[in-house]
Amino acid sequence: MKEILKNKKTQKILKVLRWVLFILVNLLICLGVFIGLGFFEACKWVPEKFGNIPFEQILFTVNTSVDGAGEGVMNEFWEACIQQPLLCALSLAVFLGCLNALMFYFKKNILRRICTFIFLLCSLAIMWDGFDSFAKQIGFYEYMDGYLNPSTLYEDEYVDPAQLTYVFPEKKRNLIYIYLESMETSYGDMQHGGAFQESLIPELSKLATNKNTFTSGNGYTIIPSNGWTAASLIASTSGANLKTPVAQDNTAIEFQFMDGAYTLGEILEKEGYNQIFLMGSDAGFAQRDLFFTQHGNYEIHDYYYEKEQGKFPEDYRVWWGYEDKKLFEYAKEDLLELASQNEPFNFTMLTCDTHFTGGYLCKDCPKEYPDQYSNVIRCSSKQIGDFVKWIKKQDFYDNTTIVIAGDHLTMDDSWANEHIGNDYERKGYYTLINSPAKKQSEEDRTLTAFDFYPTTLTALGVQYEGDRVGLGTDLYSTTPTLAEKMGPDKLEEELKRFSIYYQDHIQKAD
Repeated sequence: MKEILKNKKTQKILKVLRWVLFILVNLLICLGVFIGLGFFEACKWVPEKFGNIPFEQILFTVNTSVDGAGEGVMNEFWEACIQQPLLCALSLAVFLGCLNALMFYFKKNILRRICTFIFLLCSLAIMWDGFDSFAKQIGFYEYMDGYLNPSTLYEDEYVDPAQLTYVFPEKKRNLIYIYLESMETSYGDMQHGGAFQESLIPELSKLATNKNTFTSGNGYTIIPSNGWTAASLIASTSGANLKTPVAQDNTAIEFQFMDGAYTLGEILEKEGYNQIFLMGSDAGFAQRDLFFTQHGNYEIHDYYYEKEQGKFPEDYRVWWGYEDKKLFEYAKEDLLELASQNEPFNFTMLTCDTHFTGGYLCKDCPKEYPDQYSNVIRCSSKQIGDFVKWIKKQDFYDNTTIVIAGDHLTMDDSWANEHIGNDYERKGYYTLINSPAKKQSEEDRTLTAFDFYPTTLTALGVQYEGDRVGLGTDLYSTTPTLAEKMGPDKLEEELKRFSIYYQDHIQKAD
């Protein structure tokens, strides 16, 4: 063995290996600093831009397609979380290179190894501290605790929509479901439960009358598990929350999206409804196209669809695709086409101009306020008010129910903190227009997105056994919602936990 070690060829190999190890360790030091500093920057940037988002949202986003994401967000992420840590890591690499070269030149090998070891320990400490801070910020530890301690919420409270019988009126009503990006009741004036002296959404406040809402126009509770677009759309149409499969990869998510859920779209499809989902962005973002095609066979009219129809030039792209001004124009065309057919229709659409950060201010939006986001919100309210007025003038309106709902609270937290403050209880906007159903109680309700599922069915004149569908409660009844029965905080706590029932019967993960 000694002879082998003394062999010149062996010594050369060992020397090369030592240098390779030395280089790798120094690269690890720089990488650790880069990752750690990146986590620290993300700790500041994520809550500033997104607010208190749940870990589930982050997990779902990184496991699914982010095609179609706004370029501004990705650029901000690069500038805020990557650029500076990367520069620090590169600077450290140059410094370590110079320091080691000097110590090698002066034959300070022991000192060089000690310094390398100290730098390695410091780098690992920075990386761990950064990860720990970020993990606490996004609720990673709570997520793991929920996974290790499953909830029985679904076993105890979930009413499987597929097991119910739905009886439609002889003349089936049409449905227009308008999801409004980041729309809150807080944008209204104080007279209508808002946080402003002068309302940013007077048209929407006028639509959300006591007759058309269950909370005196004061909005609905948005729990964190449903506090982002994809989760909100799914909760309000399936009565279940969106959770990322823990036993599937991205391919499985794409081809088996909540396979056991039975949704509003599937109920209406079975009854012969023609269904369209219209949005001005890429429907592939967060797999929205997969959910609506697999659960209701909706026609997807997104940015790429309209481009193929020649609605705008090939190179046209603003914000997340095209602006809401065009969206409402295309919506009118789709509705007239649907109304010309013999079958009932479900027309669902999603606005986008009020997305964070700052929203998109189109050329027709007036500039009444000093900041852009306030002007965007004001413009959005006027556009929706005009759109609803147009609908009411159409022949199909008498037999059509309109549901309008904000998908979640604004994620532009810097704007919200400045204009609304932390003391105000922010709620999502909603209203149901032209519903034949009558409320059994005038008391204000505490509701979440889950409750829109059975309530929408009742607003279409549909009868079914009981007052519960999925995790939702029919708001026209007097049956308590889960938010009323458990409290929103307790409901959220249970939703964050792992569910065996959900995995086996709704997600159907392998």
